[in-house]
Amino acid sequence: MTFDYARPAATTALAFVACLGLAACNDGSDSAASASAAATAARSASGSATSSASPTRADSQAVTASDTATAVAGTQDPTAKAMAGASRPTATPSAAAAVPVACKNLAVHADVKSAVTQTWEHAKRVGHIQPKPGNFYYGSCGTTLYAAVRFEAGAGATGDDRVQLQDEGSVLQFFQFTSSTRWSYVGSDTYPATNDCSRFAPVTLAHQWNCS
Repeated sequence: MTFDYARPAATTALAFVACLGLAACNDGSDSAASASAAATAARSASGSATSSASPTRADSQAVTASDTATAVAGTQDPTAKAMAGASRPTATPSAAAAVPVACKNLAVHADVKSAVTQTWEHAKRVGHIQPKPGNFYYGSCGTTLYAAVRFEAGAGATGDDRVQLQDEGSVLQFFQFTSSTRWSYVGSDTYPATNDCSRFAPVTLAHQWNCS
Protein backbone atom coordinates (compact mmCIF):
# COMPACT_ATOMS: atom_id res chain seq x y z
CA MET A 1 0.00 0.00 0.00
CA THR A 2 1.33 3.49 -0.89
CA PHE A 3 0.70 6.44 1.41
CA ASP A 4 0.30 9.85 -0.16
CA TYR A 5 2.07 12.17 2.26
CA ALA A 6 1.61 15.18 0.02
CA ARG A 7 -2.20 15.40 0.40
CA PRO A 8 -2.36 15.91 4.19
CA ALA A 9 0.43 18.44 4.00
CA ALA A 10 -1.31 20.41 1.25
CA THR A 11 -4.57 20.33 3.14
CA THR A 12 -2.87 21.65 6.22
CA ALA A 13 -1.29 24.47 4.22
CA LEU A 14 -4.65 25.53 2.74
CA ALA A 15 -6.28 25.46 6.14
CA PHE A 16 -3.50 27.61 7.53
CA VAL A 17 -3.93 30.14 4.71
CA ALA A 18 -7.70 30.22 5.27
CA CYS A 19 -7.19 30.93 8.95
CA LEU A 20 -4.88 33.78 8.17
CA GLY A 21 -7.45 35.18 5.74
CA LEU A 22 -10.19 35.05 8.35
CA ALA A 23 -7.94 36.67 10.91
CA ALA A 24 -7.24 39.47 8.52
CA CYS A 25 -10.96 39.98 7.84
CA ASN A 26 -11.84 39.98 11.52
CA ASP A 27 -9.20 42.56 12.30
CA GLY A 28 -10.23 44.69 9.35
CA SER A 29 -6.61 44.85 8.19
CA ASP A 30 -5.78 44.41 4.45
CA SER A 31 -2.12 45.30 4.80
CA ALA A 32 0.36 44.04 2.23
CA ALA A 33 2.50 42.59 4.99
CA SER A 34 -0.25 40.17 6.08
CA ALA A 35 -0.93 39.07 2.52
CA SER A 36 2.77 38.60 1.89
CA ALA A 37 3.20 36.54 5.03
CA ALA A 38 0.29 34.35 4.03
CA ALA A 39 1.69 33.79 0.57
CA THR A 40 5.13 32.95 1.95
CA ALA A 41 3.67 30.49 4.41
CA ALA A 42 1.70 28.82 1.66
CA ARG A 43 4.70 28.43 -0.56
CA SER A 44 6.78 27.08 2.33
CA ALA A 45 4.17 24.54 3.24
CA SER A 46 3.72 23.47 -0.36
CA GLY A 47 7.47 23.13 -0.84
CA SER A 48 7.83 21.06 2.34
CA ALA A 49 5.08 18.75 1.20
CA THR A 50 6.58 18.31 -2.23
CA SER A 51 10.02 17.71 -0.77
CA SER A 52 8.84 15.08 1.66
CA ALA A 53 6.85 13.35 -1.04
CA SER A 54 9.70 13.27 -3.56
CA PRO A 55 11.79 10.08 -3.71
CA THR A 56 15.50 10.13 -2.80
CA ARG A 57 17.74 11.15 -5.74
CA ALA A 58 20.14 8.71 -7.26
CA ASP A 59 22.96 11.15 -6.44
CA SER A 60 23.31 9.51 -3.01
CA GLN A 61 25.17 6.59 -4.61
CA ALA A 62 28.02 4.61 -3.05
CA VAL A 63 31.40 6.27 -2.70
CA THR A 64 33.64 5.56 -5.67
CA ALA A 65 36.73 3.36 -5.42
CA SER A 66 39.09 6.34 -5.69
CA ASP A 67 37.27 8.15 -2.86
CA THR A 68 37.50 5.01 -0.75
CA ALA A 69 41.24 4.69 -1.36
CA THR A 70 41.74 8.33 -0.38
CA ALA A 71 39.73 7.90 2.80
CA VAL A 72 41.64 4.76 3.78
CA ALA A 73 45.00 6.43 3.15
CA GLY A 74 43.98 9.35 5.32
CA THR A 75 42.86 7.18 8.23
CA GLN A 76 45.48 4.42 8.01
CA ASP A 77 47.02 3.74 11.40
CA PRO A 78 50.82 3.71 11.97
CA THR A 79 50.99 -0.08 12.20
CA ALA A 80 49.33 -0.48 8.82
CA LYS A 81 51.70 2.05 7.32
CA ALA A 82 54.71 0.24 8.76
CA MET A 83 53.49 -3.07 7.37
CA ALA A 84 52.97 -1.47 3.97
CA GLY A 85 56.51 -0.11 4.05
CA ALA A 86 57.93 -3.48 5.10
CA SER A 87 56.30 -5.15 2.11
CA ARG A 88 58.34 -3.04 -0.27
CA PRO A 89 61.50 -4.68 -1.67
CA THR A 90 64.73 -3.52 -0.11
CA ALA A 91 68.18 -3.28 -1.63
CA THR A 92 70.27 -6.39 -1.36
CA PRO A 93 73.19 -5.74 1.04
CA SER A 94 76.58 -5.76 -0.60
CA ALA A 95 78.88 -8.68 -0.07
CA ALA A 96 81.17 -8.54 2.94
CA ALA A 97 84.56 -6.99 2.32
CA ALA A 98 87.33 -9.43 1.63
CA VAL A 99 89.53 -10.33 4.59
CA PRO A 100 92.89 -8.49 4.33
CA VAL A 101 95.80 -10.67 3.25
CA ALA A 102 98.14 -11.54 6.13
CA CYS A 103 101.64 -10.05 5.96
CA LYS A 104 104.76 -11.57 7.49
CA ASN A 105 108.26 -10.31 8.18
CA LEU A 106 110.69 -12.94 6.89
CA ALA A 107 114.34 -13.81 7.54
CA VAL A 108 116.57 -12.94 4.57
CA HIS A 109 118.54 -15.77 2.97
CA ALA A 110 121.69 -15.31 0.90
CA ASP A 111 120.01 -16.36 -2.34
CA VAL A 112 117.31 -13.69 -1.84
CA LYS A 113 119.95 -11.00 -1.25
CA SER A 114 121.81 -12.10 -4.37
CA ALA A 115 118.70 -12.11 -6.57
CA VAL A 116 117.56 -8.68 -5.38
CA THR A 117 121.03 -7.17 -5.83
CA GLN A 118 121.31 -8.49 -9.38
CA THR A 119 117.87 -7.12 -10.19
CA TRP A 120 118.95 -3.60 -9.20
CA GLU A 121 122.28 -3.91 -11.06
CA HIS A 122 120.43 -4.77 -14.27
CA ALA A 123 117.86 -2.00 -13.78
CA LYS A 124 120.51 0.70 -13.13
CA ARG A 125 123.40 -0.75 -15.15
CA VAL A 126 125.68 -0.76 -12.14
CA GLY A 127 128.01 -3.38 -10.66
CA HIS A 128 130.12 -4.17 -7.66
CA ILE A 129 127.45 -3.30 -5.12
CA GLN A 130 126.09 -5.04 -2.06
CA PRO A 131 123.26 -4.55 0.44
CA LYS A 132 124.19 -2.19 3.24
CA PRO A 133 124.33 -4.14 6.52
CA GLY A 134 121.14 -3.77 8.55
CA ASN A 135 119.26 -2.22 5.60
CA PHE A 136 117.61 -5.20 3.94
CA TYR A 137 113.87 -5.56 4.64
CA TYR A 138 112.08 -8.68 3.42
CA GLY A 139 108.62 -10.16 3.87
CA SER A 140 105.43 -11.41 2.25
CA CYS A 141 101.77 -10.48 1.93
CA GLY A 142 99.85 -13.48 0.67
CA THR A 143 101.83 -15.01 -2.22
CA THR A 144 103.73 -11.80 -3.07
CA LEU A 145 107.22 -11.12 -1.70
CA TYR A 146 108.55 -7.63 -0.97
CA ALA A 147 112.01 -6.24 -0.31
CA ALA A 148 113.39 -2.79 0.55
CA VAL A 149 117.16 -2.34 0.41
CA ARG A 150 119.90 0.29 0.68
CA PHE A 151 123.03 -0.51 -1.30
CA GLU A 152 126.66 0.42 -0.93
CA ALA A 153 129.81 -0.06 -2.97
CA GLY A 154 131.30 -3.54 -2.86
CA ALA A 155 134.66 -5.04 -3.65
CA GLY A 156 135.99 -3.89 -7.01
CA ALA A 157 133.59 -0.96 -7.36
CA THR A 158 134.65 1.57 -10.01
CA GLY A 159 134.21 5.30 -10.05
CA ASP A 160 131.07 4.95 -12.16
CA ASP A 161 129.66 2.44 -9.69
CA ARG A 162 130.16 4.87 -6.85
CA VAL A 163 128.51 7.69 -8.80
CA GLN A 164 125.49 5.49 -9.31
CA LEU A 165 125.28 5.02 -5.55
CA GLN A 166 125.12 8.75 -4.86
CA ASP A 167 121.90 10.67 -4.30
CA GLU A 168 119.01 8.42 -5.41
CA GLY A 169 121.21 5.34 -5.24
CA SER A 170 121.81 5.87 -1.54
CA VAL A 171 118.13 5.69 -0.52
CA LEU A 172 115.82 2.70 -0.14
CA GLN A 173 115.19 0.68 -3.29
CA PHE A 174 111.99 -1.39 -3.52
CA PHE A 175 111.42 -4.79 -5.11
CA GLN A 176 108.55 -7.20 -5.59
CA PHE A 177 108.39 -10.90 -6.44
CA THR A 178 105.50 -12.93 -7.87
CA SER A 179 105.43 -16.37 -9.45
CA SER A 180 104.89 -14.83 -12.89
CA THR A 181 107.26 -11.84 -12.81
CA ARG A 182 109.98 -13.08 -10.44
CA TRP A 183 111.95 -10.25 -8.77
CA SER A 184 111.32 -6.82 -10.28
CA TYR A 185 112.45 -3.32 -9.38
CA VAL A 186 109.42 -1.13 -8.60
CA GLY A 187 110.91 2.19 -7.42
CA SER A 188 112.96 4.10 -4.88
CA ASP A 189 112.52 6.47 -1.98
CA THR A 190 112.81 10.19 -2.70
CA TYR A 191 115.94 12.20 -2.13
CA PRO A 192 116.28 13.50 0.53
CA ALA A 193 115.09 10.21 1.94
CA THR A 194 111.81 9.69 3.79
CA ASN A 195 112.90 6.24 5.03
CA ASP A 196 109.28 5.10 4.57
CA CYS A 197 108.90 1.57 3.22
CA SER A 198 105.14 2.03 2.84
CA ARG A 199 105.78 4.09 -0.31
CA PHE A 200 105.81 0.79 -2.23
CA ALA A 201 105.34 -2.04 0.29
CA PRO A 202 102.02 -2.73 2.06
CA VAL A 203 101.57 -0.58 5.17
CA THR A 204 101.07 -3.62 7.41
CA LEU A 205 104.38 -5.10 6.31
CA ALA A 206 106.18 -1.74 6.59
CA HIS A 207 104.99 -1.50 10.20
CA GLN A 208 106.43 -4.94 10.92
CA TRP A 209 109.71 -3.81 9.42
CA ASN A 210 109.64 -0.67 11.58
CA CYS A 211 110.18 1.16 8.33
CA SER A 212 107.28 3.57 8.03
